[in-house]
Amino acid sequence: MSQYEGFVASLKQNGKADVIIQPGKPSIPGAPEVSKRVCHCATDGSTVIVEALNRAGAGVGDLVSVGRTPGALMKSAATLLGLPAMGLMLGITVAVLLNQRLAVNEAGAVFVAVAGLVLGSIIAWVSYRRMAVDNQFAPVITRIIKRSTKTAASASSMAIDPVCKMQVDSTAAAASLEYQGKTYYFCHPGCREAFIKDPATYL
Repeated sequence: MSQYEGFVASLKQNGKADVIIQPGKPSIPGAPEVSKRVCHCATDGSTVIVEALNRAGAGVGDLVSVGRTPGALMKSAATLLGLPAMGLMLGITVAVLLNQRLAVNEAGAVFVAVAGLVLGSIIAWVSYRRMAVDNQFAPVITRIIKRSTKTAASASSMAIDPVCKMQVDSTAAAASLEYQGKTYYFCHPGCREAFIKDPATYL
């Protein structure tokens, strides 16, 4: 199971937490669901915010390890591939029996086999959606690597990059800009340059 390290940016009331990860390898857990929150303009040192189940009881600022629940990938593959295959096999079996015993023609037998595949696919999709709602495939904070020495009040230093919508620590932002009496913070100088060219697009 791939593990990633990141800092908890915020806690949510649903038992989840936003974790800021600066990946060193691809396949970030949860990234497809939050792909709009990945700053693609920051080619060097890009970060992603992942919403993960906070089963470890991490707090804001904690360095944590994030990964998938063991067996989640196998379980989803078994559901999405196994159930339709079983439906097809059952449909073929019923089609053969109907063809032999009730003299159902070949077109009818094919229809029954396809119906088994369709039924299996529907059951697979419903089962997969139910597991997704139950957070069985969600990224999980597996352990706390290091507790934060900062207080929860330090979360007030977090700002939102107006260009890529990433959370940025205003005390350590890569770039900033004062515009119309307000200071904006950016995760990367590229975001600042994009903002300067057309502020109205991002406000």
